[in-house]
Amino acid sequence: MKKNCFLIFIFALFSLVSFGQKSLTGVITSVKGKTFIVKADNVESVPAKTDSCDISKDISGTKNPFGITVSSGWMGIGDVMLTNASGKNLTFKIIKETTSIVINGKKQVQFAAGKKVKVEWGK
Repeated sequence: MKKNCFLIFIFALFSLVSFGQKSLTGVITSVKGKTFIVKADNVESVPAKTDSCDISKDISGTKNPFGITVSSGWMGIGDVMLTNASGKNLTFKIIKETTSIVINGKKQVQFAAGKKVKVEWGK
């Protein structure tokens, strides 16, 4: 019985590691039209060119609508796909922007150089 439980535990752990969600963080270094480059903090793995990825921006230190400063967090801003990977520089294409923020009638740019982002794939 103990052996069976141990084998089930090992299989479950392997499944989580093998099929779990993967992510990377980095900073957008340049934007050109619908493509942008992220300089990754570290590259353990990258999405396949066929993977649809969720991208979020770091909202740490910003003020929420109530004027309270957010200590840490991420806000989803779109769906992207990897088009090229060269070392730590990863080029993505924007498939869809999922967030549209308007302040005083002016749409805010979500994909801009210097923004810290997190890319997630493999759900």
